[in-house]
Amino acid sequence: MQRILISDNDDFDAVFPFCLSEGLGIELQSFWNPTECELFPVRIEYQLQRIRAIDFRAFHAPFGDLNCGSYDPMIREVSGQRMLLGCQTAYKLNAEHVIFHHGYVPRTSPPKNWIPRFVQFWKSFLDDKPENVHFHLENMLELSPDIMIDTIDSISDTRVSACLDVGHAHCNSTTSVLQWIEKLGNRIEHVHLHDNDGTSDQHMAIGEGNIPFQDVCCALNEYSPNAIWSLETSTSSIKKSYKWLKEAGFTPKDELPM
Repeated sequence: MQRILISDNDDFDAVFPFCLSEGLGIELQSFWNPTECELFPVRIEYQLQRIRAIDFRAFHAPFGDLNCGSYDPMIREVSGQRMLLGCQTAYKLNAEHVIFHHGYVPRTSPPKNWIPRFVQFWKSFLDDKPENVHFHLENMLELSPDIMIDTIDSISDTRVSACLDVGHAHCNSTTSVLQWIEKLGNRIEHVHLHDNDGTSDQHMAIGEGNIPFQDVCCALNEYSPNAIWSLETSTSSIKKSYKWLKEAGFTPKDELPM
């Protein structure tokens, strides 16, 4: 991995001090709800002032009900508006890594129809986006990595890569997490790490569910060595999960307390 971030889980004040004390980056998730961006600009300024002490940050953009590959052009248009709002907020927070949900819902639209619409949307969306901003498409309900591979390869832009959410792959897909990693390979440039028991998206501490994290972390280092790892457990589980990573030897050698 390149480095480790902590996702703030919409609890910035609780997570920020830990990132600071451990010299870790932060993934800002307080604005996944677009109304937060629109109604509370003071929160953006508040976070910006505090994160100046953190040199690496990512931003989780709005995602609820967005569908860039919808057959309805109005849905695609609204999705684009919300995504643009997310980008604008990320720029204000000086975050150069932006996470969007990939958004495909299995068995709703045939992939052969959905993928071309999604790819066309993204090629247009990228037209005026900065060259230094990286966009990571996160799996949610996808049953396998195949549709993400097809869309990322078809977009064919170095700014667009995969965000593998290990927990989502484990509880929502019919493909093992290890297969997700092997198939996506170096397309993975961002990772969400959290555990569950396979029945639902529980965001447990690493080791509390049944995801084989030792194997998962080894596979990520082998197939996706340039990925950024973001701990996305519940806030109360962050310290336990980071301790697990450190004791298992899965932290960058140069990641030291500030």
